Amino acid sequence: MSVLFVDDEPSMGDIARIFLEDRLGGCVVTQVTDGEDALEHIHTHTYDAIVADYEMPGLDGLQLLRTLRGNGDNTPFLVCTGKSRHEVVIEALNAGADFYLQKGEDPLVLFTEMKQMIVQAVTRRRSEKALAKSRNLLEEMIDFLPDATLAVDSSQRIIAWNRIMEELTGIPPAAVLNKCQDFSECTYRYPGVSSLIERILILGERTTGDPDNHGIENRIITEEYHGHVGEGDDNERYYRIMVSPILDADMQKVGFIGSVRDITLQKRYEYALLESRENFRALVENNTDIVMRFNPEGRHLYVNPAVKPYIPFPPENLIGKKYGELAYPPRLADDWDALIQQVIETGKPHEADISFQSPKGLVTFNWRLFPEFDMEGKVRSVLSISRDITYQREFEQEKQALLSQIERNLGEFAILNDGIRNPLAVITGWLSMMDLHEEERSTLMHQIRQIDEMITKLDRRWVESEKVLGFLRRHYAIQAGYPNRSSE
Repeated sequence: MSVLFVDDEPSMGDIARIFLEDRLGGCVVTQVTDGEDALEHIHTHTYDAIVADYEMPGLDGLQLLRTLRGNGDNTPFLVCTGKSRHEVVIEALNAGADFYLQKGEDPLVLFTEMKQMIVQAVTRRRSEKALAKSRNLLEEMIDFLPDATLAVDSSQRIIAWNRIMEELTGIPPAAVLNKCQDFSECTYRYPGVSSLIERILILGERTTGDPDNHGIENRIITEEYHGHVGEGDDNERYYRIMVSPILDADMQKVGFIGSVRDITLQKRYEYALLESRENFRALVENNTDIVMRFNPEGRHLYVNPAVKPYIPFPPENLIGKKYGELAYPPRLADDWDALIQQVIETGKPHEADISFQSPKGLVTFNWRLFPEFDMEGKVRSVLSISRDITYQREFEQEKQALLSQIERNLGEFAILNDGIRNPLAVITGWLSMMDLHEEERSTLMHQIRQIDEMITKLDRRWVESEKVLGFLRRHYAIQAGYPNRSSE
């Protein structure tokens, strides 16, 4: 430790160097004989401690001490004197001296005691500096926390109030720091903040230190606060309050620190997600289609009640299982699991018609699979929608058969028309060659013309029916053919 020794007797400086440097050790002594010279040394050098005589010509020890303290210099300072009056001691201590030392006849005792005082004063000052540095660092850390934060000491005084707390309350730190928890004279920026701060302080008083439990998570009190903070209609806010005791080395509570975080958006998202889930559940629970969800391993995560008539076991037996682990034919189950895995691996939707035996008999389903992605674009699940198309398939088959039959009937009708006209032409030819009375010929030809007119009407109906059939072909994809009708 470097020590500046100020005494107007040079011999005292020599003795101090002998004892503090050589015999006791641990000190490097610089000697000066007056206060003015001491000030010059202090301006150009840094010392761990200063020892000055109480009485010196010119600038004495107390005047030197007052000058240094007036300049903000807090270097440990020891005042030495041969006087033992109490007023001198009080004057020295009031001026800012760390210790007062009375000179005696035994130099070993004097300088041993001086060394102890120097070590104690320097250690204490270094501890104070370290503590002040730690406090400044803590204050800066608290000030830059993203949450509104305050701290209260054991005497109920506010010792920390960061910038986010100022933004929330509208109260600057100068209005509350080092003051007791009385905000009666403060004006809050928004209505409702006073209740929030009051809740933080109440929870802070409840915090305790548990000497047998060093886990900080067991000391934190967490609570959510809901109130109206801000202006306008959109002033409903949610906050998460967290308070914890400040403990000393003996795990005794010496205060508490509290913080508040605005979780309004988080809460709104949670409520929106909950509402969305409820809407989804209400939709799928009452849906006649079978809705399922599978995880990336292809196991069932969810099934709606519509699946009940089609499985021989309770729907909850599906949860957590693949189809290969259920009571289905192995080949069929493997095909279904493969389809799900295909969607998971490719990330693309897939659609297929599947048929299987169920408690309702042989059924056919249209099965649509859709990948669901996470925030990183990976498939997190597969949504499945299945619709029973058994009756639709049967109807399509019957419709196809009926339309094919109509097509065949029209084809046969066209042939029949041609078949009737040909015999009529032969009859007409024979009548022209037969020797008949004119009245008989006229009667027969009249009947032939009536038959021909009926065939012509049938031809028109056939053309109209063929147009209808063309429409049915376009909309129902009828592929069956029929014999072409030769035109007359």
